[in-house]
Amino acid sequence: MLTVGYFPYGPTARCVEAAWLSEHLSVAVQVADSSASLNDGPPQPLPTLGRLGHVVRDFLDVPAVVAEGPGGFLWGAILRAHGFAGALTVLPYLNPRRWYDVAATALYRRFAGRGDRIFLGSRPSAALYRARGIDASVGEPYGIDDRLFGIRPDAARVRRELRIPPGRVMLFVGRAQPDKDLYRLLRVSLKARLLFSDLQVVIASHVVDDTYMATAREQLQGSCVHFVVDPSPEQLADLYNVADVFVTASTSHFETFGRAPAEALACGCSAIAPRYDGFAEVLAQPGGTLVDVEIDDRTGTPHADEEHLLRAIYDVLSARDPCSRREIAEIARRRFGRSATIDLLRYLAEGATDEVRPTVAVAEAELPAQWRQPLAQIAGREPLDALSWFWDGCDHASLGAYDDAFAAQVRRSLCVPAPAANEVTLACR
Repeated sequence: MLTVGYFPYGPTARCVEAAWLSEHLSVAVQVADSSASLNDGPPQPLPTLGRLGHVVRDFLDVPAVVAEGPGGFLWGAILRAHGFAGALTVLPYLNPRRWYDVAATALYRRFAGRGDRIFLGSRPSAALYRARGIDASVGEPYGIDDRLFGIRPDAARVRRELRIPPGRVMLFVGRAQPDKDLYRLLRVSLKARLLFSDLQVVIASHVVDDTYMATAREQLQGSCVHFVVDPSPEQLADLYNVADVFVTASTSHFETFGRAPAEALACGCSAIAPRYDGFAEVLAQPGGTLVDVEIDDRTGTPHADEEHLLRAIYDVLSARDPCSRREIAEIARRRFGRSATIDLLRYLAEGATDEVRPTVAVAEAELPAQWRQPLAQIAGREPLDALSWFWDGCDHASLGAYDDAFAAQVRRSLCVPAPAANEVTLACR
């Protein structure tokens, strides 16, 4: 049986992604020591090159390695510096949004191989990486759990378990953190409540910024808004099933794939999201509605148009002839179900990869001028010297001072223009 090396995103007692590969592709998976994660970056100190050399030495003879996160590019450079000759697959998951991410891609390019593959969850994200010289494939290999997310006949039990009163349900699932723009979503949801007096708003999250959410929890206590923290996987799937609409206002610069709306659609739930990054592709099917994004005149950053968001909620909840939940679910499960999407990595089991050809345009996201000279250092030195300089000679902290300005550029580049009048998308039968 062929063996694939695996470098997880961060510390984990059990790498579920490695288990998925083993199950679906019938390969043996050798998981690296995840305590030496390279995804945090400065201001956290980097592990020494000596320590990392000990980690990679057990992977030098495997035919292929998969590395997660932007730090996956650094693992690729270190592996190649120690003699790894196999194929590298990087699953960044996140957009390049800071100096450390940009520098990691620049260093990787000094060690890149023809058979390497990079996967991003959306075309706008792939375009950002192409601007950094990385020719990425568009696709989310791990998709969504199609064993869990689908039509569930007994889903109504979750209303009793979570004490959600009768009425329509508007659902948000995701991190309760500032980049998700939950206060904008809550403002719109309270306006929607004026239009639909029975509307119950559910915010379900496994990651909560208590400081960010404190005001909302205090002011909305006892209202139509229900905060659900750490729902079980089954409860989450049931919530998607009982919800009448999933809504997000997020224009985050982190994620590249709209996982939560994909899960909602797979459960037959209509979904509304900004015309932004991976949302634009995920929602291009029956049950999906996109709303325009505006650029803030003061900050230069994008946000969902609240009036359009409210109108979309009204249209979905008052539709006279909506798509059937079963049709929405069937299409979404074919598009995003892991049992199908993991075939993007089938080449790992076959021991061969083809050279990737660019399929997206280059994104317009200008780098800070202060980054040009250090990037030239990486490009101009011999590969091993560039690796040493990145680790021990580069002032990552000073260069990271320009991260916010670059992240604003990234967010603007992720806005997706409205489709042409003659553009065709999947419609209800």
